[in-house]
Amino acid sequence: MVGNQYNPDYVEAPGSVLKERLEVRGISQAELARRCGRSAKLISEIIAGKAPLEPETALQLEKVLGVDASIWTGIETSVQIHRSP
Repeated sequence: MVGNQYNPDYVEAPGSVLKERLEVRGISQAELARRCGRSAKLISEIIAGKAPLEPETALQLEKVLGVDASIWTGIETSVQIHRSP
């Protein structure tokens, strides 16, 4: 039996998801960077879609925001696949 499948022609970047999570929690990018032990520049670049969200950063986000690292890496992987020819 073939079911209906939802296959959007876009993917939401991890940066936009991260930005939304920060807004909901009232955490600034600089504060997130401090808590994660990452540079504010890197966090800004991830949010802007200029830098990929690496597995190590995903683990740090999991500790700080409570969102499983596999979710972050899954979103990043979806973006990379969507961008490939």
